[in-house]
Amino acid sequence: MKCTLEGGNARVIAKAIQSLSKVGKELFIEADVNGLRMRSINPTASAVANISFSRCMFDTFQLPAIGSFCCKIAMKPCLSVFRNMKQVEYCELSIVGNQSKLKVNLRCKLETTKQAVISIMDELNITSNVPTDQSLNSIRGDHKLFMEISNSFNSSEEELTLEATLDTLSAKNYIEGARVNDKFMRSQLKLKHSEFEHYQVAEGSVVTFCIKEFRSFLLFAEALNAPMTLEFDDAGSPFLVKIKKHNDIECLLILSTLSAEDVSISDDYRPQEITMRDPNNTAQKRKSSTPGPEIQQKRRLAEDTTLSDLDTSLFQFRNRRTERPSEAASVQPARMLADGDTIDVVDEEAEEEAMLLAVSDAMEASQIPRPSSTEVCFYNTEDAPPTLMPEDNNEEDESIPQSPERERRHRVRTIFSRCFQNTYVPREPSPNSQVYAPNSDTED
Repeated sequence: MKCTLEGGNARVIAKAIQSLSKVGKELFIEADVNGLRMRSINPTASAVANISFSRCMFDTFQLPAIGSFCCKIAMKPCLSVFRNMKQVEYCELSIVGNQSKLKVNLRCKLETTKQAVISIMDELNITSNVPTDQSLNSIRGDHKLFMEISNSFNSSEEELTLEATLDTLSAKNYIEGARVNDKFMRSQLKLKHSEFEHYQVAEGSVVTFCIKEFRSFLLFAEALNAPMTLEFDDAGSPFLVKIKKHNDIECLLILSTLSAEDVSISDDYRPQEITMRDPNNTAQKRKSSTPGPEIQQKRRLAEDTTLSDLDTSLFQFRNRRTERPSEAASVQPARMLADGDTIDVVDEEAEEEAMLLAVSDAMEASQIPRPSSTEVCFYNTEDAPPTLMPEDNNEEDESIPQSPERERRHRVRTIFSRCFQNTYVPREPSPNSQVYAPNSDTED
């Protein structure tokens, strides 16, 4: 086999190989009377890509004696060969070495020639038995519109869900009702049928497919500036992506879709049994929750015993701190009476009782005499006289003791003694001493 093509068509071949490299790690080449075909399949066999080039794209196209040829080569060395194709003006593909190697000759500008030989792994070809013209739903539009759909989602997304109705197409990054992470951000893009060139949906359907291979074909459609066509039926059936350019280049991407049985539905969306309550039982329960006459009588008894009079022992404030035990003895009977006899007292009455006890403690704390002297003396611990706190009958006046006066010390003169001495030092030479050299400047 031997075929040649010019530089513009060689760059199209290079773009096709780069798109197929994002599908699988192996490239399948087939040549027959119709032209040249390149195929690739992903490792999980869930996506198959096929790009066909007609014979009119090639300047010369020679087939072997058997009439057809197919082989399988590695994708990595093929990518290294078809790189930096801007300077390429002529390309030649041929099979050499008793059909064991693929030879590539690239003639660039300034009479520069590049030559590469790629080993053939096997004479193998792949085919699919999926019908490509029996889908019920068909949507065709410009590649820019589908590129906008793809760019609306994060590049790390693995799956894309399309929900097609009679007049709208919704693209989502999630499945309705499926289990997702709590931190997962759900995105949705809705388009009207008028934004597409052709929109035919026989019945509403939802399909979920892998977005990685879909984006690889989008890049190839952008390089060709050609429209894209989506064909599908329902969940579980193949999803087809077609690109066609002037009957010279035809691309087909077959993607498997997620079936409804494979989706893990969250418990919130599962059908649950709903139990209806009898309204009569609810009314009886509400009626029984109202307090009876005995409970109301106990409440009145608690109110009369605890909050009856302001002159009871609960409000007898003491002037000395030493009378604290008598306070507990006077307050305890009222509290025991409230706890023992008022079992059903509501929380508001208990809070009022606690508030009254807190007020009594605060009033007692304010009765403690405070020192009003402003003189403060400091003594050593051995010679300190006993502390006497003068009593002040006026409890309302508050006095703040004055800060003690700082003791003046003369450590500064001791440490910096030389700073306070005279600057004249007798050891220095006197003016009457002998002059060994006169001044250089003359004085007038």
